[in-house]
Amino acid sequence: SSGINAEYGISKEEKEREAENRERAKKIKRLMNEVSKYLQNETSTIEGKTKEKSIQYFSGESLVDTLMGSSWAEENEDLHLETRLDAVEFCTGLLTNEFFIALKLKSKKRVTDESSKAKKKGKPLKFDVIIDSGEFFDSPDMFYMWKYSPMGIWAYAIGGGLLLGVVAMALVPVWPGEAQIAFQYITNGSGVIVGVFFALLIVRLILFVLVWMFSKGVYHFWLLPNINEDKLGIVETFKPLYSLDNYYEEKEKKERRKKRREARERDQISGSEVTSATEDKKNN
Repeated sequence: SSGINAEYGISKEEKEREAENRERAKKIKRLMNEVSKYLQNETSTIEGKTKEKSIQYFSGESLVDTLMGSSWAEENEDLHLETRLDAVEFCTGLLTNEFFIALKLKSKKRVTDESSKAKKKGKPLKFDVIIDSGEFFDSPDMFYMWKYSPMGIWAYAIGGGLLLGVVAMALVPVWPGEAQIAFQYITNGSGVIVGVFFALLIVRLILFVLVWMFSKGVYHFWLLPNINEDKLGIVETFKPLYSLDNYYEEKEKKERRKKRREARERDQISGSEVTSATEDKKNN
């Protein structure tokens, strides 16, 4: 036998090498998944914000610390990290494969100043996402957020509950008579609640348009203005009963607040620059 596959023109040795490469790639992927799950559970994170949403971020140094404190920093047949440079190389692979992504502080101020002030005020830091960052840094001033999110036990519990609910709905015809009647009352009541909610949304929109038209865009009227706020409790959702705002006054207030905030930021930046210049003179 010549060892050549006549149909594809690939030798037997090449096919074996391709199979070995595929198996090696699968093994590396499984290892990355395993290490990522461990790091995501064990690495401490801090609450922050991007333009789109709230996030949990961590520093490059804390990720390497967690990895060097794991069993992979000892004798391990799958992965053995002898030094922090080995850990940085592995984390670079995780970053390249988008298990986590890099972040950049929005503020132009020094990271240490910004972090300390945010901690004192209890305010989360704001970041921009760096999409094409292919290099990982073992630094307390370089920040990242997880993109890989393993399914937790609650995800499986919710999925199992939905599956059981679908099966139970399919078996309604064989339920006892009393259970069928109770189920009918529940579904009818749920339908009425949903219908009332949508009717309320339509009524409040009509009232808003009428007030807006008759006031020529000056006043904005909302019935139950917090009805769509999912972060509030049930009682708070219905408070206040209505809101009536002057559009131009609110716009002026927002502009004044924005100007004051920008002025404070300029003062803080100039103050930090003066402090750094003074420290540099002292060091020189």
